Amino acid sequence: MKTIILDTGYWIALFSPEKEKEKQKTVEEVTRLIDENNYSILIPFPTLYEFMNSKLSRKRDKINLINELSKSKYKKIYDDDYRDKALKKFSDQFSYSISDISLVDEVIKEMIEDEKLRTDSIVTFDEALRNYALSMSLEVI
Repeated sequence: MKTIILDTGYWIALFSPEKEKEKQKTVEEVTRLIDENNYSILIPFPTLYEFMNSKLSRKRDKINLINELSKSKYKKIYDDDYRDKALKKFSDQFSYSISDISLVDEVIKEMIEDEKLRTDSIVTFDEALRNYALSMSLEVI
């Protein structure tokens, strides 16, 4: 079974299809893969913070997401093992240049590098994170 990481953009596109029309084909494909249980699904906990605090999520969306994530097919990954290193990399980037990588993206990058998670794929609409994932030989959906 393959392992896939879902970035915040997936949740936003899933729960706000009217605002994310150009991403719906990807959302449908990922939803199909998830429904067919072809993947072990990793949910970086910081992506949940990011979505829940987003102006794109409404109360109904938050409740729907909580209900969806209660299903056993989702493995929520807390950031405890990744946050310090991610925060250091994040702050170092801004010391030397302006970067379009967010702190959440840095946590996801740390997860990708964690061999225990054995990540095969990622769903992201973020170009910088997409490029990083490709450089690490991940499939980007």
